[in-house]
Amino acid sequence: MRCFLAIELPAEVRGQIAALQEELRATVRSVRWTRPEQIHLTLKFLGDVPDAEVAAVCAAVGETAKAYPPFELEIGGAGCFPGGGPVRVVWAGIARPAAELAACQQGCEARLAELGFKPEGRPYTPHLTIGRLNDFRDSARVRSAVEAQAAFHAGRLTVTEITLFESVLRPTGAEHHVISRARLAER
Repeated sequence: MRCFLAIELPAEVRGQIAALQEELRATVRSVRWTRPEQIHLTLKFLGDVPDAEVAAVCAAVGETAKAYPPFELEIGGAGCFPGGGPVRVVWAGIARPAAELAACQQGCEARLAELGFKPEGRPYTPHLTIGRLNDFRDSARVRSAVEAQAAFHAGRLTVTEITLFESVLRPTGAEHHVISRARLAER
């Protein structure tokens, strides 16, 4: 099954992101918007995980989560990937990336590498994918509309757990199903 590790967002934050999407949708038509209930902060994309290995992944994530206390994140800002050239992804950002987020992500990366999952080849850039561009010819207009939202702010959240998701690809878009949740250490 196709899996990834992520931090789930509270309904209030997803609501603010949905409002941003609606505002951008009025200006930009060539973006395929992520359904608000599907928006999350990815820590690690695992790819295809054999069913027989899912329990080991859950155990490893559970062990790793216990090494980190809950931490705060502030969701804000908006932008596009890549930074130059045709836009592929529209994102909402982490306004002040917490050192705890980076440590937790690196801990997950290291522990999963022990299980044979290939480490990411580029630095971790925390973001929330809120849309993907369908027509690259519209990149300049998309980038301009998104850059006008640089002051976007969706609020704060306290991260208390890491979620392992299964991602099922459908013609209508990916569906994400929770496999397990691992609580961070008690304060």
